Amino acid sequence: MTAPERLYLAYDTERPPLATYDIKRQAQRRFFGSEFVFFVIGDSHCVCAPTLGFYELFSCKPIRQGRVATVELPAESGLSNDRCPTERRCSIGAPASDDGQTIHSGRYRLGPVGVATTIRREPISAFPGPKQFDIVYRFEPGAYTAINCRSATTYETYHTYPEYGLALYSEHIFTDLAADTADDTPAYETPASKIN
Repeated sequence: MTAPERLYLAYDTERPPLATYDIKRQAQRRFFGSEFVFFVIGDSHCVCAPTLGFYELFSCKPIRQGRVATVELPAESGLSNDRCPTERRCSIGAPASDDGQTIHSGRYRLGPVGVATTIRREPISAFPGPKQFDIVYRFEPGAYTAINCRSATTYETYHTYPEYGLALYSEHIFTDLAADTADDTPAYETPASKIN
C-alpha cells in the first residue's frame, strides 16, 4: 500500500453514487436537527443528510462529483510517531492545536447549511483508540476510520495509517445560514471570508 499523497473533499447537493463504494459500516444519527447517515467506506467516509440536501465525501481516491477540494498531504515535518499528546481538547481525543499540522481549512455552503472544515495531520499516537467513537471500522490492525458526533453541530473523524505513523484528524462545524436565493450550488469560501 502506498502512502496517500492527497485527499479529496467534496460537498454536493446530490447524493453520491454510493453503490460504487465499498461500504464498511453505516449509522444513522440525529445531528444538526436532521437525520444524517454516516458511512465508513473503503476509501474513507461519506456523510449524507437528504432533507438538508447535504452530502460530504472524503476520500483518498479522486472524486468526480460535486465541488472538490484537493488536499495535499505534506511530507513528515518533524512530527514524532512516539509522541503522546498530554493536553486534550473537550472532544474525545482531538490533539491540542500545537500537536499537529493543519493541512486544510475551508468554509463551505450548501443552501442554508454552512460547514467549517479543518483537517490536520497528526502522529498516530494522537488517535485515542476506537472505543471512544460512535462509528468505527478497523481495516487492519491499527488502521481505522472513526467518526464521532461531538455535539449537535460538530462531528470529527480520524483516519489512521499505521504503516506511516500517520493519523488524519478532521473537524466539521455546522452553522445554520440564511438560504441562498441565487442558487443552491455549493460554494467554497476561504477561511477569512464571512458567510452570511
